[in-house]
Amino acid sequence: MKNVLTARLLAWALMLAIPFWFGSCKKDSDDAVTPNAIEGTWRISGLKISPGADLLGTGQKVTDLIAYLNALPNGLGADIVTCLTTTTITFNSNGRITSKDGQKCTSATGDLAEIEDNSTWKLEGTKLTLTDNSGSEVYDVAQSGNTLKLSTSAQEDYGDGLKTYTTTIEMTR
Repeated sequence: MKNVLTARLLAWALMLAIPFWFGSCKKDSDDAVTPNAIEGTWRISGLKISPGADLLGTGQKVTDLIAYLNALPNGLGADIVTCLTTTTITFNSNGRITSKDGQKCTSATGDLAEIEDNSTWKLEGTKLTLTDNSGSEVYDVAQSGNTLKLSTSAQEDYGDGLKTYTTTIEMTR
């Protein structure tokens, strides 16, 4: 009889405790990134597309553009990768963006870091808006430690018809 009473009390205690237990769990619905997390100097460490694209028409889908460029024969993409990964982009606290070309940035690799003088950035929640004289681009932003990820979706044709691709630029401090 004593065991039945103890079991009932324990069951009632659990029934009363469960709402408090689940109620105390905090859901991470606020994934907002603070401007302080964005401010500073960053370098591109990754460039990914999803879904993968058959860039050479070989049937192989590419998702990692840095690895793809590095794998091109005769080092054709190596200078572009070096330029991308050594270029610095600085998000200043006044909302301005400055950059400095990295190594091996030439007219052949393009002006990857050429940021117009009036370029600005604005962060609202998980949306980062970059604006220059030619317009604005909005990115979904995620930041963790020394890694910043900027993602955007657009219609592109990589040789297999117009599709929606998500491009993610990964940056590190």
